[in-house]
Amino acid sequence: MKRFGAQNMVSPLKKVLMKKPQPFMSKVDLQKWNYIGPLNQNLINTSYNEFYQIIKNSEVEILELKLEDENEELCDSVFTHDPSLILNEGAIILNMSKKLRKKETQAHKKFYDSLGIPIIGSIVNEGTIEGGDCLWINDSTLLIGEGYRSNREGIEQLQAILKLLNIRLIPIPLPKNKINEGSCFHLMSIISMLDHDLAIGCKSLLPDDLRAILKNNGIQLIAMPEDEFFKSKTLGVNILALSPRNLVTIEGCTKTLDLLSHSGCTLNLFNGNEFCIRAEGGPTCLTRAIWRN
Repeated sequence: MKRFGAQNMVSPLKKVLMKKPQPFMSKVDLQKWNYIGPLNQNLINTSYNEFYQIIKNSEVEILELKLEDENEELCDSVFTHDPSLILNEGAIILNMSKKLRKKETQAHKKFYDSLGIPIIGSIVNEGTIEGGDCLWINDSTLLIGEGYRSNREGIEQLQAILKLLNIRLIPIPLPKNKINEGSCFHLMSIISMLDHDLAIGCKSLLPDDLRAILKNNGIQLIAMPEDEFFKSKTLGVNILALSPRNLVTIEGCTKTLDLLSHSGCTLNLFNGNEFCIRAEGGPTCLTRAIWRN
């Protein structure tokens, strides 16, 4: 029985790829990695372990990403969502725009090879696509944020791969990042899927085309309060669905959490103030869904 494939963001999560934070993450050059202020290793580890336990308690099979050299400085490898994409037919190896993350794609390819998951395509050369810009709104429609991290050449390469699989790819030009020009800004920095018919987003940053796509596909939008969106450095909108409306999100955005609860969502919370906000990666970033059933 095939036990991989994740062509939506909300069906029950059965298998996921994760990576523990490197033990020297708090000691690296902050400017080099573009982290927001000093990091505390104990708080990083505590936050990650809280998150890990939520996933484990949800009876999701967790697979650990292994690096060729665990002592090599690849701090962002903890954000396993970005270097690859899993379809029902196999894996697509993406190409990271952030040069410090280029080697992560090799670790993902080796991982899929070890499981016998076929590699059905790769983004190469000057084309760049990062997983944080990839948003499934249904099993046959993938949105791609076109901006700082995913470029036109990468989108064209991915489009050629997906066309053979009868998957529609829709580029979404991203607005300019109002947070910090150098920080990570993906499509999933402004929107996340919570159910097949429900999403949350920063309404003022959503392009008109994207709002129209949501409406045409019967997807209701929860508008995240913008004070909490900007205070969380966009990470409050980065929400992982374990299953429809069963969500993992960081603590602190109380108005947003109330809106989610009133929409019938179950909330699994962890403290992401140190780890997620400072290192610029939320619950979805910390996971690469391998199998949603």
